[in-house]
Amino acid sequence: MKKKSGLLGLTLMLIFSAIFPINHAFGKVEGENIVTTQVVNVREGAGLSFPIVKKLSKGESYPILNEDGDWIEIRIGAGKTGWVANWLVERQTGSDTNQVKKEPGQGIITGSSVRVRTGPGTTFQTVGSLNKGTAADIIDKNENWIKVKTADIEGWVSSDYLRLPAASGNAAKKDKKDSTKEKETDQFVKTGVTLVDRLNVRTEPSKISATLGKLNKNTSVTVYRVENEWAEIDFQGVRGWVAEPYIQVSEDKDDLKNETAGATARVTATGLNVRKKASLSSKVIGSVNKDETYAVLQTKGNMTQIKLSGSKKGWVVSWYLEKENVEQTAKEKKVDVKGNKITIIHDGTILRSEPDGNSEIVEQANAGETFSASGMEGDWYSLKLKSGKTAYVAGWIVTIEGNSEQIQRPGVEKYLKDKTIVIDPGHGGRDSGTIGVGGTLEKNLTTRTAELLRDKLQAAGAKVILTRSGNTYVPLPSRVSTSHIHNADAFISLHYDSTKDQITSGITTYYYHDYQRALAATLANSLGSTMQVPNRGSRYGNFHVTRENKRVATLIELGYLSNPVEELTLTSNEYQEKITSAIYNGLARYFK
Repeated sequence: MKKKSGLLGLTLMLIFSAIFPINHAFGKVEGENIVTTQVVNVREGAGLSFPIVKKLSKGESYPILNEDGDWIEIRIGAGKTGWVANWLVERQTGSDTNQVKKEPGQGIITGSSVRVRTGPGTTFQTVGSLNKGTAADIIDKNENWIKVKTADIEGWVSSDYLRLPAASGNAAKKDKKDSTKEKETDQFVKTGVTLVDRLNVRTEPSKISATLGKLNKNTSVTVYRVENEWAEIDFQGVRGWVAEPYIQVSEDKDDLKNETAGATARVTATGLNVRKKASLSSKVIGSVNKDETYAVLQTKGNMTQIKLSGSKKGWVVSWYLEKENVEQTAKEKKVDVKGNKITIIHDGTILRSEPDGNSEIVEQANAGETFSASGMEGDWYSLKLKSGKTAYVAGWIVTIEGNSEQIQRPGVEKYLKDKTIVIDPGHGGRDSGTIGVGGTLEKNLTTRTAELLRDKLQAAGAKVILTRSGNTYVPLPSRVSTSHIHNADAFISLHYDSTKDQITSGITTYYYHDYQRALAATLANSLGSTMQVPNRGSRYGNFHVTRENKRVATLIELGYLSNPVEELTLTSNEYQEKITSAIYNGLARYFK
């Protein structure tokens, strides 16, 4: 009788488990689903060789039961399961339907009059500026840019000029040592410049710790603290350590800065305390009221010194002030471009007698010609010709070396709006691609580049699809299928090159079909006019993702990881920002 009862119980358990699969048996998070982004085949097993048991329509959601390599097992009905390829679906946990990661909390602006832009890059238009000490809500972020919102403005600012809040949630799990580090580094944020080439960045302040990577000479970095002859810095979005003697640390970012004469500020809070010194713990010497206006003398960190009645002055918290007459003074500042090299981008570029599109034509210049800038008026550069004459050229049709920001013609994003662009980060998963001399994995670097490019294109209104997300392996035919399914207006495959000759360097843009040639040429031109590494131009290449692609497609080798010097450049934040901006601009020119 006991045997029969046991057998009956086991039978009931098997029937129950077949009808109601238990997700936790596979170690999955409860509520985790896949969401189809296109028509997807469900197969009997984890592989393309298994028969198709069902087709899923776009937008359908199914619970995840198990995973095997690049395949996900899902429940498709009572007692029925099947397998789908992970590169054809997106994950969704709980009720979270937003695929963009939101960054809660506030940040503090650390630069003076920081520009706010419509998108994550200097290619986007400026919509205003934020003053040092302003608190802003963080909406979104990527490696180099953060989207913020205040009561008056919303847009993207460079992450170099925003101090992020202390981490929450997972941070609570850190030990006391880590918590202490966060507090210390929030109070000590400086900038530094490396003094040597191939400077090792390590995981810990020790010569025997693991190496994260290397830095070139004269690379600018954020320094969080200096401890026992080691400096903790930001390296590609994570913290690392370098030997302090090999880095020159600048003065504190919170040093005093005098305001331009005539700058005033309106108080936005009632009964705002005025303090004797630039510290919240300093003695209160009075108060000011809402809508009162005072002359601004100087700022320090999050505090602003204002002029009170007579000869009195005091310090107030900056984020309760609305500064006035600042925009005008910012416009009056002239960018020093004298001596910087200007390179012409297009054949037949017109040089004019005045900084005006209607002024007299002095002469024409061709792509590749260079001139020395003698000044800047508005969005136009002045330059000296061989004849001794002064001419002007529009800033958005040339490139300029040095620290000057690239001028963009307003409205460039209109050429990208509503375009469908598929970005293909090369390799992934078990396919690492090439490995750099310093250990850089191509698959990781292509992902990094793709995500930065995606953010720029999305901000311009383009529909962007990535052929893979995260470290996953996607077969080449599936990458091409993504281009076809979405009727891509452009397909961009991103790669980094390698060769036995460690001196070879540069960027190469490939096409296969004649109908792909124009895109490759336009992107090569944009990359060549922007980047400092050699431009190897556009050329024919027999690659699967272009050969089998019925859409306009190109494959770009963005530099050589086999070149140890170039590898350091390729992995830098500055290079990643420039290369994605160049591709963005090239796409805009192609669709123009």
